[in-house]
Amino acid sequence: MIELRSDPYVLKPRVSPDTETDFRIHLNIGWCRGVLFNVVALKNSIAMVEYDAILWSEDSVMFVEYKDSVAAYKNLSSRRIQQMAGLAKNIGRGLGYRKYNFLVVVKDLEEKTCKGGVEVLPLYLLGSYEPVFVSTITELDFLTKLQAKYSREGKLDAVKELETLRKIIEMELP
Repeated sequence: MIELRSDPYVLKPRVSPDTETDFRIHLNIGWCRGVLFNVVALKNSIAMVEYDAILWSEDSVMFVEYKDSVAAYKNLSSRRIQQMAGLAKNIGRGLGYRKYNFLVVVKDLEEKTCKGGVEVLPLYLLGSYEPVFVSTITELDFLTKLQAKYSREGKLDAVKELETLRKIIEMELP
């Protein structure tokens, strides 16, 4: 059995439900180098979250939660989705990825939507889905916000200095 460690998390495979066959058929794996299906993330031997798929490329990782009915999706709270997305970011960073994406896929959903700040995709659109990745590095996100703020205020010297800081941070990253 394969285990991936991303301190303090341990990723382990779990038994695959038969209800996920449609999900696997529709999954676009053309952009990635590998896929793990049905992974549970443990923290201190306690199950924190389960992902139905984790896909990765050289510098990016995508976590997917699949719901096989609209009713199951509606039972998933916005708070839980936000928690899953936050854990995905932390796990991705711990594994050394600079960018991540968390996506919820729902069978029989009619149109794309958003819940808890996370993109929710109907299963029929999954085959053509191109992931949009965001940074796993919180400090770079904060720099982006500061740059936007100072740019709006016309403080171009501060924006330039923050850009220099960004380049220094990016050079230090693995």
